[in-house]
Amino acid sequence: MTYLTLLWTFFKIGIFGFGGGYAILAMIQQEVVVHHAWLTQSEFMDVVAISQMTPGPIAINAATFVGYKQAGILGSLLCTFGVVLPSLIIMLIITITYMKLRDQAWFKNIFQKLRWVTLGLIGAALVIVAQDAFPDWFSVSLFAICLVIYTRFKMNPIVLMLVAAVAGIFFA
Repeated sequence: MTYLTLLWTFFKIGIFGFGGGYAILAMIQQEVVVHHAWLTQSEFMDVVAISQMTPGPIAINAATFVGYKQAGILGSLLCTFGVVLPSLIIMLIITITYMKLRDQAWFKNIFQKLRWVTLGLIGAALVIVAQDAFPDWFSVSLFAICLVIYTRFKMNPIVLMLVAAVAGIFFA
């Protein structure tokens, strides 16, 4: 096993591992346990547990641990760098492109449209979350009434919460 193999393996994981930490775990397991046999399945499960407990992204924590186990500190640095490098390259390309095109009218227009798309996505997420967050219309109405009373009449928020709690107990 060479340092280049460690770097290349985690570079591939960084390129093709979309969907965040848990989604990337299957790819890491395939490479580390099945393909290269650097870890046993039991050791990999330990890596997953440790990666969840320590701060930071799971993929980076797992890469650091696997690299250290295989090749010491240099191995951990190479694996960590390998998994982060694709994102770094993509961000550099996006930044350079943005800096070159930011004054173009058509490019500004695209970003103007993207703002509305982003707002729509945030709104859709809000609706999905709100379906579970607001179990009934009474709660939504009570919130709206409290918001109006607070913003328009500057009622003390503690008193407002107490009144809302009493209303919730008696009318909900």
